Amino acid sequence: MSEFGTVQETQEKGGVRRAGGRRLKGRGRRRSVLLVLLTLAVLIPTALSMVLGVCLEQAWAELDQLRQTVDGPPPQIGAASSGGDTGDTGREEEYGNGAPERPAYQDLYPELYAKPHEWNRVDEEKVVYLTFDDGPSARTPEILEILEQYDVKATFFVVGKETGQAKQWMRDIVAAGHTLGVHSYSHDYNRIYTSVEAYLEDFAQMYHLILETTGEAPQIFRFPGGSINAYNGATYREIVSEMVRRGFVYYDWNRMTGDAVRGTVPVRRLVQNALNQVDTMRRSIVLMHDSRRFTNTVEALPAIIEGYREAGFTLAPLTPEVRPIIYAYPQ
Repeated sequence: MSEFGTVQETQEKGGVRRAGGRRLKGRGRRRSVLLVLLTLAVLIPTALSMVLGVCLEQAWAELDQLRQTVDGPPPQIGAASSGGDTGDTGREEEYGNGAPERPAYQDLYPELYAKPHEWNRVDEEKVVYLTFDDGPSARTPEILEILEQYDVKATFFVVGKETGQAKQWMRDIVAAGHTLGVHSYSHDYNRIYTSVEAYLEDFAQMYHLILETTGEAPQIFRFPGGSINAYNGATYREIVSEMVRRGFVYYDWNRMTGDAVRGTVPVRRLVQNALNQVDTMRRSIVLMHDSRRFTNTVEALPAIIEGYREAGFTLAPLTPEVRPIIYAYPQ
């Protein structure tokens, strides 16, 4: 009995040990599985986020490139490449098969197309483009004199002033080798941003005023208030699309002196605003204003030019070939 008991006890203890070992091994496997699942739960979303982030960044980059690298405006309606009138049949072929109806405003102002040019060919670093909005004005001759002293070319986005003196100032801008672009004829935000048709009407007025005054058709422009502002939320996409379709290039800005705020801004502050963190800049389009009351802008201009040159920048005028700095569409 003692031997049997001893053997049985030993077998039972061995079974307990084996069962306990199996339980320990089972717990170890479960821990390993849980650890693997937890690791995958962390790594998979992280990896997906990284991949999606890269894809999204690439997609936005490609979209931005598409916005700015249009091959050029299509042929004007009624001016078929074969020399004949396309007529309604041609339009049905182009816009048939369920395509959206062609906007009627594309037929407006058939002369309102930019000259053919290369898009985004100029994208140089360490270049600053000084721009002056809302002129010409009594400040224009003073600005031109300073620019001549420093041998700098700039860009003027002008508005609809039809006095003999204003027209002479525009001719002076062009004669000095600066770029003259469209800003707006009326500068009436509530009017020009109501529709594409309203914007085209205002743009055409300013376009023809510049052409008739200087003999040169403007190729670039700047939206009053910038391409995206508080007045054009419902229309800016369509307006931008139509103006780019016609071959014109628009420029926003990434640096401004702040001269247009209410009150008179001290000269020192205007210079600081223009040159703030200049060492971190790759290239810049600077917003300033050419208006009678902005005498401090004229006074600040020499220090602004000198500051950019000391930082190693070249100052140049905008042309249609310069890659624009534009506001991104809000999502």
